[in-house]
Amino acid sequence: MALDINIWNGLSIQDKDSVVNFLKGNCKIDREHSSNSQSTPNSYPISDGITVGGYKMKFGEEYRMYVKDITGIPSFLDAELKERETRKRIGGTDAIKAIMEYGGLVVGKN
Repeated sequence: MALDINIWNGLSIQDKDSVVNFLKGNCKIDREHSSNSQSTPNSYPISDGITVGGYKMKFGEEYRMYVKDITGIPSFLDAELKERETRKRIGGTDAIKAIMEYGGLVVGKN
């Protein structure tokens, strides 16, 4: 699973502020994009290829967050935290883009 944009949209302003304040200075956001789309600083192209099911490797851009310290992580983020002991990764492109817009976060270190 990944962060759900509908859940993000339903959070109170206080909860959204809590998420953004937790992430500021505590995360890195990566953007993976197709080789045909425009590159931006701190983004990298998706490798071309075919899955074992015969589909293209990726269909569009993907955003991921990597959290440095998960102490006090808001429940909205904690519910989708993967690789808790190592990479502390969170996915969910639409929600991550909304969080970035709301909180003024950028691709790269925040």
